[in-house]
Amino acid sequence: MTKFRTMLGALGLALVAAALATTPADAKGKRKHRPVATATAAAPATPAPESSEAARARLNAEQAAAAKAQVDANVSAQAAYDKAIADEAARVAKEKADYDASMAKWRADVEACKGGDRTRCAKPAGN
Repeated sequence: MTKFRTMLGALGLALVAAALATTPADAKGKRKHRPVATATAAAPATPAPESSEAARARLNAEQAAAAKAQVDANVSAQAAYDKAIADEAARVAKEKADYDASMAKWRADVEACKGGDRTRCAKPAGN
């Protein structure tokens, strides 16, 4: 299971690296640039538009954060699954041990009854 977690972590890092390397923000569209009109005193001040590199960096950071959150969720879910499997295996082992102990006692009681120890014989049904 440790190999799987190591592999899952490596996969997560690869996903983050791939997301950083190839995001839709890297695509350059064919747009015609319009000249920017000069602002007049009466026009309200608008914030400067984000540069394409800044926008790409922001989008890459958002994608990396989303990928990290997904990997963390996957690791958490895997740990919960592993615990559930271990708990079930422990429950099954306990039930088998209880069954084996009951069968051993029953077999010993049958042999003792056959050997003459009537106190260990099964009681008739209904009594």
